Amino acid sequence: MSSPREGFATSLGVVVLALAAVVALTTLAVGRGATPTTSTSPPVTTTTVVRERPQAGWAVASASGRGVMVDVTTIRVHGARFRVVRLRARTTFLRWHVGLGDPANYALVPLDAGPSIDWPDEGPAGVVAVFNGGFKQAAHAGGAMADGLVLVAPTPGLMTIALDAAGHWAMGEWGRNFPPIGFHAVSWRQNLGPLVLNGAPTAAASGPVGAWGSPLGQVPSEPRTGIGVDRSGNLLYVATMSAVLPIQLATALVRAGAVTAMELDINPYWPILGVPTAERHHPGMPYAIGLAGSEHAATVYDTGWFRDFFVALAEPTRWTCQWTGPGLHAGAVPQPQRLRRVGVCSPRAPYVASSAGSFSSR
Repeated sequence: MSSPREGFATSLGVVVLALAAVVALTTLAVGRGATPTTSTSPPVTTTTVVRERPQAGWAVASASGRGVMVDVTTIRVHGARFRVVRLRARTTFLRWHVGLGDPANYALVPLDAGPSIDWPDEGPAGVVAVFNGGFKQAAHAGGAMADGLVLVAPTPGLMTIALDAAGHWAMGEWGRNFPPIGFHAVSWRQNLGPLVLNGAPTAAASGPVGAWGSPLGQVPSEPRTGIGVDRSGNLLYVATMSAVLPIQLATALVRAGAVTAMELDINPYWPILGVPTAERHHPGMPYAIGLAGSEHAATVYDTGWFRDFFVALAEPTRWTCQWTGPGLHAGAVPQPQRLRRVGVCSPRAPYVASSAGSFSSR
């Protein structure tokens, strides 16, 4: 596997009407003392923007005019079957939601980051994936912030996924050139130390299992989930309901392409995944792809769930248009990050709810 770029965050800028600036700012803190770098592609016309293409070995779950949004595959490690979901960085964006009761100050968080999908705000963009978050606050696995409100203070050295107002992500070890310069996070979530760095499992991944959560009945092999970022900046969710060790999860993440990765929740009750084959714009629709053996349908996120989770949404079809929130400014927090389209967008309203509960096309 080729060496990773150190950094991730993407941004699509808008140039005068006929031009689209496709900017991929990649920020991954991939090692102690590493210095993040950025890579920016030059502006191109809308006729020369390369669509996100299918890849051999991956099945396309959903696509738009920009190309592939979400694709999936299966990886086996020592007999365990892992479901892998890949969010393409140029066609999707991500939001983090608190749980219904965890962290402790969840009730202070605005609806756009609350314990259920905020359908009036997130429905118009279209949900393309949902999946579980990390450990509960009582596990002392790290800090969290939502809409600028620090729910639990960050712990230096722990792995963190951060999201900016436009839902672009960055991942790295807190305090080790992270958060990266120029990345303005509105939310972030920590969960333990690094599971993968520099495209390889960390030494800790093969160390004492107790460092990776408290297994039920002190049996070290458990269902486990994790997320990582590949060298193209795409986000990878990897999960299994089989009983596995942390090193098996780390190995699966690396085989999926992760250069940096962190563990999410474990144990049979908490792994949850839902991937539709068409954008979900309102609650109640089933998810076509899930996690075999999971104890819960992903539709629990439609109305509210006990623990935190992530929601992946579709960018507009036009390269000259994107969804974004207002970002943070001086003043009291939290500050709701209500989505709006910016740039040169379709003149039609983006998915306006009808009386029948369906949505018009954008």
